[in-house]
Amino acid sequence: MRINNLGEAFMKSVTFFLTLLFIGNSYFAEAASTEPRPSFSSFKSAYSTGNIALKKGQFKEAQRDYLAAESLASSAKGRSDAYNAAGWALMKAKKWADAKVVLLEAVTEDKDNQLALKNLGCVCFNLYAYGFAGIEELKNAVQYLGASGENEELLDRAKSDLERAQADAQVTPGPEPSLKEKSQKALLAMADEAQAQGQNALAIRILKHAALTAISSSAKALVANRQGKLLLDDRKPHEALLCFQEAVKGKPKDKVYLNNLAYAYWTVYDSGKGTVEDLKKAVDIYYRVNSMDSTFHNEMLKMALDELKEVDPATASKYTTVEDMSDTDKPVDPKGTGDDGADR
Repeated sequence: MRINNLGEAFMKSVTFFLTLLFIGNSYFAEAASTEPRPSFSSFKSAYSTGNIALKKGQFKEAQRDYLAAESLASSAKGRSDAYNAAGWALMKAKKWADAKVVLLEAVTEDKDNQLALKNLGCVCFNLYAYGFAGIEELKNAVQYLGASGENEELLDRAKSDLERAQADAQVTPGPEPSLKEKSQKALLAMADEAQAQGQNALAIRILKHAALTAISSSAKALVANRQGKLLLDDRKPHEALLCFQEAVKGKPKDKVYLNNLAYAYWTVYDSGKGTVEDLKKAVDIYYRVNSMDSTFHNEMLKMALDELKEVDPATASKYTTVEDMSDTDKPVDPKGTGDDGADR
């Protein structure tokens, strides 16, 4: 979207917003209903103001400033960087669908913007993983992550999930099995077989029956934990959370059950369907697990705690187990440098 003057920049910005409003994008509909964007004299000043807002956790203001920077950019690289930064602010706000719209603009401006491609791939994966979209977004995740050459771990996971989802789509459900007079062990084995065959709905029904037949608190906890794992695989984090709560209720000191509960809270928070309270619960439970076994999934404690440091530093300061990364281990800034090339 090359522009030659500020008047053209203004008209391009208006056209861009109206076009996206016409297709019904919720993010830009919200943006259009708010106060006008502040006036900036240069790409650099707008981008720097966005950086300040982002650091303060003011994600709405940050994306507004980055979009203002985009309208002032004099190069494709600058426009792409600004769109990517706005997309990153939306990612931090857990607005995955809105982030995708903006990040698509980033890669349209610069198809070689590896950071934007990586961020877009991550967004597409989360849209699928959190149940907002179907298999097409998983295909998009594989495409964009592969093109970025970054985040091989997430790319491998996306490929594995895609392979499983495509196989599950080919499954023809068989006759409903009889569950009467089956032992809990037999029911769990039947649920495992159903899930392996891509029949998650059947597996869930079997586990629900197993829960009704469980007698001891330990047996109930075992079935609840299995239900939670299956529901997470089925991209239903809220339902999974309830099951993991039941599992921990039955065995409150089991580190595996606690870890799964913490992950469910994290997933609900990260999906954008939860609140900061869910994040706090995730950190607190991960911290308890870490106190039991400091080697057991401590990377999850670090990830959740790093997030909490950004959104609630006062609460995060209570947890001191995880050490900060050294400067040499710090990742590349995911929003980019904001270099417009000609804007010096």
